[in-house]
Amino acid sequence: MKFGVVFLVLGLSIGGLGFAATTLLTDNVEASALEERQNAAYQEGTAMESWLEQNRNVVQAASDAPVVDTNDPEAIQSYLEETYYDMPESRMNGLYVNTTTGEVVTGVGGDADSVETLAFPDADELDSGLSTDTVAQTDPYSMPDQLGRSADTYPVISYYIGVNDGEHALVFTFGLADRSTGMITTADSDTVMTILDEQGRIVNDDAYMGNDDGENATFLTTYEDQSGVLETVQSENRGSLLVNEPPGETLRSAPYNFNPDGYVVGYYTTASDWTVLVHTTEAEALGFAHSATQFGLLITFVGVALIGVFGVVLGRTTARSLSDLSDRAAAIRDGEFDTTVESDRIDEIGTLYESIDDMRLSLVDQIEESDQARAEAEQAREDSEQARAQADTARKEAEEAKERAERARRDAQAMTDHLERTATEYCDVMRACAGGDLTRRLDPDTESDPMAEIATTFNEMLDDIERTVATVSAFATDVSDASDDVQARAAELEATSETVSDSVQQITGYADRQNERMETISGEVQGISANIEEIAATADSLAETSQHAAERANDGREAAADVVDEMEDIEQRTESTLRAIRELDDSMAEIDEIIDVITDIADQTNILALNASIEAAHANNGDGGRNANGNGFAVVANEVKQLAEETKDSAAEINQLIDTVQSQTTDTVAEMEAMREHVADGTETVEQSAAAFSEIEAEVTEADHGVQEISDATDGIANSTQELVTMVDDVTEISTETASEASAVAGAVEEQTTAITTVSQNADALSEQSVSLQESVAAFTTDREAIRAANADDHETIEATEPTELQYLDDEREADDASSAPKADSETGDESGETDAPSATPRDGVETAGETPPAIADPDDTSDDSADEDGAADDDEETADETGTDR
Repeated sequence: MKFGVVFLVLGLSIGGLGFAATTLLTDNVEASALEERQNAAYQEGTAMESWLEQNRNVVQAASDAPVVDTNDPEAIQSYLEETYYDMPESRMNGLYVNTTTGEVVTGVGGDADSVETLAFPDADELDSGLSTDTVAQTDPYSMPDQLGRSADTYPVISYYIGVNDGEHALVFTFGLADRSTGMITTADSDTVMTILDEQGRIVNDDAYMGNDDGENATFLTTYEDQSGVLETVQSENRGSLLVNEPPGETLRSAPYNFNPDGYVVGYYTTASDWTVLVHTTEAEALGFAHSATQFGLLITFVGVALIGVFGVVLGRTTARSLSDLSDRAAAIRDGEFDTTVESDRIDEIGTLYESIDDMRLSLVDQIEESDQARAEAEQAREDSEQARAQADTARKEAEEAKERAERARRDAQAMTDHLERTATEYCDVMRACAGGDLTRRLDPDTESDPMAEIATTFNEMLDDIERTVATVSAFATDVSDASDDVQARAAELEATSETVSDSVQQITGYADRQNERMETISGEVQGISANIEEIAATADSLAETSQHAAERANDGREAAADVVDEMEDIEQRTESTLRAIRELDDSMAEIDEIIDVITDIADQTNILALNASIEAAHANNGDGGRNANGNGFAVVANEVKQLAEETKDSAAEINQLIDTVQSQTTDTVAEMEAMREHVADGTETVEQSAAAFSEIEAEVTEADHGVQEISDATDGIANSTQELVTMVDDVTEISTETASEASAVAGAVEEQTTAITTVSQNADALSEQSVSLQESVAAFTTDREAIRAANADDHETIEATEPTELQYLDDEREADDASSAPKADSETGDESGETDAPSATPRDGVETAGETPPAIADPDDTSDDSADEDGAADDDEETADETGTDR
């Protein structure tokens, strides 16, 4: 009964532990899968924020270049070309536009003549106080494809900033579809990533937004939300959830073709109110959890079934065999010596059957020998009576033979009584052991060798069973101790993991700040690069100017020689000019006379117009203002009057001009006279200038060489700075990746901390189960000191291994092995019995010994005979022979 209770408790414990471990494992795997999707959405969201910020910094750096403020289209065009090809591969164009008209003054990446042709959505914002310090960003929009990248339009986003002149702006456009190639996730049938703007429209995904064929474009289409995902996203900034229904039509159709019965979605809302959604099929995300659940339940069921089968087989067969053996021993005790004692078992129980059967056969032989001896004694008595007269010696021998026969009969009767008592004691001990008291032992110190062998074999079997129970108890104790140790270590590891998590969080913060600083440095370095390129351009211009100056100096030297020749011609021409000016002075006097005549005519015309006005007024007064001719005449008179006044004014102005010209002519004549005198002086000066030009030419040539060297050095600095810009961009990208990886590591550390907490909880549960197992094993009564002495040479210590989150199935198998230990011990019982029997100790006052019982003493031998059973038999035969001989 107790065997059944123990195995029932053990099976229920292992079943409960397996079910609890499977449930915890499933919950942990599901939580890990949900958190993995959440982290994927967070990483993609931070990558998108970094991409937008990088584009903004690039535009800011480009606007800081001094060449942008020169309003020189050619220089700006050259600068935009250099800057454009240093930008990320997602750039579409870089334009220098007029903010008033929207006209594209110059640019790179297309041949558009205005921003309207590019469907630029913020054209009105360009002419409304555009900031020159802050980069503005448009909403995502579709731009007509001018580069042949797709069929009709291309999904883009633009950045723009004003220029210091207040009339122009820089506009840079970047392609959103190009970001699909850099996504953390990849487009397949199991995972789909989409990014929505604040209006719930798709602005980016991992499927190129269908632009690879132009027929399944999803850009700016509304995300169909049938499961309330967006409502959850609005209430939480970051998380994940399981949806137990198919997705909306948007995800089921091309280019996504995402059509599972259920799926897991991770979400994250960026600082720009864009929402990142990572969809994964339930089979892909939680497939391992479902498999682990099924496998865990299967292993638990198999373990419980094995324990049940083992308990039924071991308990029922052992109890049935012991009960049958007890009944047969009782029958033999009652004198039924023909009772068969047979068994097909090959373990200790089978050996016990054989030993009891040997005892029965030995007892039968002894009884038969006793009966034969009694018969012989009777026969001898009859013979002695018949031969009483023959001789006193024969009578004496007959009496002695009778006495020996009586002694043999008494010895046989005593042996029979002893065997009956021993069998009764053995039955009582066997019943007590079957009831669970494993401390009871059979007394092997008996006069019958078969009974002693039975006791020894039975005691060895009980030793094996008791060791098995002790092993199970020790195993439960070791499991409890190991669970406590694992719990303590898990607590320490949990604290360490929390410290590591805090450190990783700090590293993540540092990485984010480093990323921000590297982006700022990138912008500053690009600005410095632009300044250096401007300096290089200025140095090139200065070198060109210096070269031109050298050439001009040479030309000046040559021209100075020609000037000397020309000065003589100038002197002659000055004489001719002087004569012409004098003639002009005479002509101006004649013009003055003509102007006087014109002035007189204007005065007379003015008087005539005045008279006409008077006549017109009289005409109007005479007919009450109804004469139309009078009105017209008045109008003409006014016009003539105005014309006369204007003519008079013009004549006065001409007169003033003539006076001025005459005055200037007089001055010119004087100056020409002075100039003629200075020409001679100028000739000498020009000759001196020619000599000076020669010296200037030499110095300018030398200066030109120096400027050329400066230009070459500046070009080298510009190239080095450009390489520095490239390296800073690379470092910025690495910093961005470092920040993303640090975030991923932080998430992994959090998962590890959660797993360690789970391990600690499972260790608590395992400790409780081991305590329950100890209580169940305690139902057996064992002699622990005796077991420790018996197992001193061959007891193997069970070492508890520190469990991890995924070792619960191994714990169940170890529990199964511990439960099957009694069976293993029983199979090796012969060896154990041979080894342990000599070291048996007294139990409950019963003495055990390995010595064989003394045989029946020979009647003629007065000493104690300790020979074995065969020796006793031989002595009996010799006694019988001697008796016959005497007769």
